[in-house]
Amino acid sequence: MAKIGGSLWASPTLKAWLAALKLFPHRLTIVPGGGPFADAVRRAQHTIGFSDRAAHRMALLAMEQYAIALADLHPEFAAVATPQEGFAAHRRGAAVALWRPVAMASAAPHIPESWDITSDSLAAWYASEAGASALLLVKSVDIASRVTDGNPRSRAEEAPEEPSRSTRASSRGRRMKVSSSFETRPPVAPQDEETFTPSSDGASGDDLVGAGVVDPMFPHYARGLRVFIAGPSDLRDAGERSSRGTVPGVELHVLNSREQKIAS
Repeated sequence: MAKIGGSLWASPTLKAWLAALKLFPHRLTIVPGGGPFADAVRRAQHTIGFSDRAAHRMALLAMEQYAIALADLHPEFAAVATPQEGFAAHRRGAAVALWRPVAMASAAPHIPESWDITSDSLAAWYASEAGASALLLVKSVDIASRVTDGNPRSRAEEAPEEPSRSTRASSRGRRMKVSSSFETRPPVAPQDEETFTPSSDGASGDDLVGAGVVDPMFPHYARGLRVFIAGPSDLRDAGERSSRGTVPGVELHVLNSREQKIAS
């Protein structure tokens, strides 16, 4: 499962990322961000003053618009509304499914109708509903990662999108730099660079949310998934890695801050 950040819509890296992801040899579903359509919702809400409930529904439509645009540019993508439609599309031979979220997300009353949940959380929710084992978040930001104790960390191999899932142990001493704010949250004061250093027993949900990497609900919806984040610099080897069935970017070990952390 891969989520394409809405902020990539005006970037030349969008085409490059889609080309790289199409090389993935296993079943793949792409979840779109909100792009300029979600930006329009935020601006309109600020001006008109409609509720967060209305904004949530309009943001779902924004994701749907982005999906329609991508499907038009890539007719080989199979537009789907549910995991069941995605499975059927893959059985028919479609290598890539493209999620149109309005129908499924609108029918899920447990999903909060607020800006606390964005396309990242919705992608994690869909991935869990589809039985995916891994989720890649493709963003317009670069996240540099290193192990502070000096031991190199190998990147994990991608597992095909199968129903079996398990919670992975957290990394030790990982340091990340986030170069810009999260693309689908309401406007906040921009920060050129932020250093994110998890505690020695792993990154909590609050760590990731506080760094602007994910929205507040993401740790909840991502439980049980292997989560990867990739930015522009990861394009250097994205095609080669995808063709080998591995995931570009940095693997995160997302934990709900309200649960006990898992020691590495």
